[in-house]
Amino acid sequence: MTSTPITDALRSAPPGLHGTGEYWGLAWSALEWLERNLRPEWSTLETGAGASTIVFAAAGTAHEAVTPDAGEEERIRARCSELGVESGAVSFLIGPSHEILARWEPRPLDLVLVDGAHGFPYPVLDWWHVAPHVRVGGTVLLDDAYLPAVSSIVDFARDNAAWRVDDAVSFRTARLTKLADEEPPFFAGADASRGRMRFAYLPPHRRVVASTRQRVFSTRAGLWAVRRLRRGA
Repeated sequence: MTSTPITDALRSAPPGLHGTGEYWGLAWSALEWLERNLRPEWSTLETGAGASTIVFAAAGTAHEAVTPDAGEEERIRARCSELGVESGAVSFLIGPSHEILARWEPRPLDLVLVDGAHGFPYPVLDWWHVAPHVRVGGTVLLDDAYLPAVSSIVDFARDNAAWRVDDAVSFRTARLTKLADEEPPFFAGADASRGRMRFAYLPPHRRVVASTRQRVFSTRAGLWAVRRLRRGA
């Protein structure tokens, strides 16, 4: 293997691994973070594949890459070979992540990178399938976290005691740490909104009334008042 850090080698000649000849992948700072922090004894998984897969391969983790493009496996393994990186510990799962992960054989994971399809609801589905299998203390990286479907996961984690939002590893890659094995709450009352109720689906002139009514009458005091009014009716 080359003695040059793998991220530097990739940056000096960005690989076109997605069939277009252009470089699409994590920001260089995110790849550098992976290269510094991955451990060979870890079990890892990513949705999407590309330069990050080469970094996982170089780290020697037991890695799975989920991609709908079978050609990416050939191109990534070829690039690994050119760089002197052994890719034998990488398994490619070919198909859309929402289908692959639904029948995936779970295993404990130390780090997950969610960087597959970014339209709603695909990042949420990726998260749903893998989050229960991340070890306590493990990491989830969410690329393109500025997009609504991805940022919704960050918003959830920020308000959930089982997760912590840590410093981002790039300007677009959020980092979460799992603190406890705990399923998301099944029921969502007013408390789940954390004060951020949105009524954008209503015409503007109805939003203030709807918001006020929901905020008042979803509290304990509000529910008590409703019961009193009903008894007096």
